[in-house]
Amino acid sequence: MSKMNLLVAAAIPAALFAVPAAAQDSESFEIALSGSVASVCDITPEGTGSYNVDMLDTNNQGFLIVAFSCNSPYIVTLESANGGMEHQESGGSVLIDYDVEATFGGFGTVNSAVMAGSPQTIVTETNWANILTNGGVRSGNMDLQFGSLAEYAVAGTYEDTLTIAVTAQL
Repeated sequence: MSKMNLLVAAAIPAALFAVPAAAQDSESFEIALSGSVASVCDITPEGTGSYNVDMLDTNNQGFLIVAFSCNSPYIVTLESANGGMEHQESGGSVLIDYDVEATFGGFGTVNSAVMAGSPQTIVTETNWANILTNGGVRSGNMDLQFGSLAEYAVAGTYEDTLTIAVTAQL
């Protein structure tokens, strides 16, 4: 075989390998995933309860341990139905305010007159990392205290309803 034929014979297989291969067939399918989790808030104790208040005692009157949790940002509020202890025999003409001290993350004291029909926020939790880390669980104490004995000149029965609520802010 001549030198030329040898070169041509050697070049043909090399040329076959140098030709780009046909593109491989390819398909794909993208799936967009989504989901949701509803806000769930709890407070303990829950429901209703009652406490017999000593109207002549100006010291802290016991305390209520309250625990609450929420899996989203939340607020905790206090609200007084009457704005204080309402004298029943006078139809509410006599109203004795009281202070509620709450130890929830540095909150201080709120007066029942301020809470009358208007919930007062005592806790605001907006830190997602904190909610994730501890499940949004917090607890604290609540103390009720009357001011001056001079306010207690009227005999009779007194009533108020204090509402503690935890509400999701999402």
